[in-house]
Amino acid sequence: MPVTYRFDSNIVTIEMVGEYSMDDIPTTILNSLADSNCPANPSILINLSESLSIYKRSSKDVITMARSLVSLGKQFNNCIALVAPNDLQYGLMRMGSVFSEEHGMKVEIFRTFAKARQWLLSLDSHTA
Repeated sequence: MPVTYRFDSNIVTIEMVGEYSMDDIPTTILNSLADSNCPANPSILINLSESLSIYKRSSKDVITMARSLVSLGKQFNNCIALVAPNDLQYGLMRMGSVFSEEHGMKVEIFRTFAKARQWLLSLDSHTA
């Protein structure tokens, strides 16, 4: 499956590998949140490092996905870290993050998975 999830501490990590449809992302997020192993009060980390589909997405697609994430935001504390290692991914995610932030989401974009994870874990320690 090109879009998968896993749990790490209080983080739901969504991995996007290769090519996938736009519907795969919210479906996988909903499946992760419905999973009995999902941590309480999770944050979400979306990793685009291995994504090929991102190169085919229009700005409209990015905003559509941001709108979908905003609609699910309360289920993951309105907090998202995005891993976008290259410039195109980073720019597209920045555009989507502006929309999301305007709707109450806390969004940060990182070039590495480790920094994204560290940021989410540091947020958790400030709210504990």
